[in-house]
Amino acid sequence: MRRLVLATAGIGLLLAGCLRGPASPAFTLAPATPANPPMRLPDPPAPKPAAPVKAAVDTAWYTPRSAWASGTVNVGDTEPMAKPWRITVHHSGNVSDDDGDPKSMLRTFERNHQEKGWACIGYHFIIAKDGRVFEGRPLKYQGAHAGGENNLGNIGVCLMGDFDTTQVPKAQREALFDTLDRLGRTYGIKRNNVYGHRDFKTTECPGRNLYRLVEKFQNGE
Repeated sequence: MRRLVLATAGIGLLLAGCLRGPASPAFTLAPATPANPPMRLPDPPAPKPAAPVKAAVDTAWYTPRSAWASGTVNVGDTEPMAKPWRITVHHSGNVSDDDGDPKSMLRTFERNHQEKGWACIGYHFIIAKDGRVFEGRPLKYQGAHAGGENNLGNIGVCLMGDFDTTQVPKAQREALFDTLDRLGRTYGIKRNNVYGHRDFKTTECPGRNLYRLVEKFQNGE
């Protein structure tokens, strides 16, 4: 009986071992081979900043210096113009200055000014009786019209004629206001920074009749 039990037990162990078989190792998946990452292309160069666009300066409203001047600017006697922030109005002071050819008169003005040791005519713009506006001293040079440091950043505008004794003709008056408006817009000059020559020194310039127009412009009239 004992043999039978042992035999039976042995058969059970054998069957148990047969059914189970040898221990199988745990099944694991091989790590997936990572896909090759996409090739990183170099970043494109940053675009260069666009060059600032310079606003074109309108020069069609005046006659350039080259159309009347017979001489050149004595550059050695000039100073570079500071940023314009004010304007001074003058008159030439002689009744006969508004007669005849303005270009010839401008050449006379320039000769007189150069005899004083100035680089060229002292005003930046000159307005004739008929309303034509002429370029005098180029604006890149400081003017010689208001005296010493009063010329710093100061655009000189002169009307031909004597306006202490006569009224400013309509064409000349309108050209003056247009010139002051244009220069004000271009350089950001406020109306209260427009002066008559007498505001800087003891003088009758620009004449009482023209000075009234300067005051009207200052007041926005």
